[in-house]
Amino acid sequence: MRKILFGLIVLLPILMSCKEEEDKVIQTDLPTEANDLFRISKAWNESLYFAMISWEEYQQIDSLKLPNDPIVHINQQSKEVTLEFIADSVSIKANKNYRLGKLIISYDTTVLSPNRKWSMEFEDYFFRTDAIYGKRNFSSDDSLVFSEEFTDIIVKTEKELSTTFSGNFVHAESYAEDSTRSISSIGRMTGVNPVGRNFEIILDSPTTHSVFCYQQNEIIPKTGKETWIVSRAGNSIVNYTTTYDPLQDTCRVAVNTILPDGRKLLMNPIQ
Repeated sequence: MRKILFGLIVLLPILMSCKEEEDKVIQTDLPTEANDLFRISKAWNESLYFAMISWEEYQQIDSLKLPNDPIVHINQQSKEVTLEFIADSVSIKANKNYRLGKLIISYDTTVLSPNRKWSMEFEDYFFRTDAIYGKRNFSSDDSLVFSEEFTDIIVKTEKELSTTFSGNFVHAESYAEDSTRSISSIGRMTGVNPVGRNFEIILDSPTTHSVFCYQQNEIIPKTGKETWIVSRAGNSIVNYTTTYDPLQDTCRVAVNTILPDGRKLLMNPIQ
């Protein structure tokens, strides 16, 4: 009898610990976690178009259509383009994809053609109500294929909740028969969310953006698939699968996510 009691005493803390970890998983609000991951995906997507415009294209600024109509400062000597965003009241009231602050795009003057290197840095920058900090680095030895890498980009919400992430991607530009231009991307980012959980966002099926839609300030990919992975207690993980499904309207997309418990969630019910 004493041996049984001793065994129960030894097992009790372990069972209580397992119950606590189980409760943490059960209490996780999966739709909220999915929305947090979608926020990070959008924070990465929203400024990509500005970085994909070449130095030569920025010289023809009158022919460019830039969402939110930023003030453009071009420094010929340092080969630097600064996009200064002043959000208009119409965009804010409509809760659209407005921006504040500066994007500073610096083109490396030391590399020789066809090799190119450039970076895009966020300065006092906000996308909607999220502050974004850090720098994205790009390189290319082909006019249509670009590599991207960055470390410790930070996205901070209005409630001061911060997510930090790093990533590596490859982007390819293409043109359809009707001259429509698009950008396809593959790669992954890894980071830590506001509650300290590690996560990955993997573009395992290329996401494709229409440049025309970017110009209309529509930042969600037209097609593609992302896998979102989040750590749990111990070495366990959960998976979210997100697909971008084009709708009949030119730039409208349905973002559908399958939650770890099998439920399906429409991430953008109102665009």
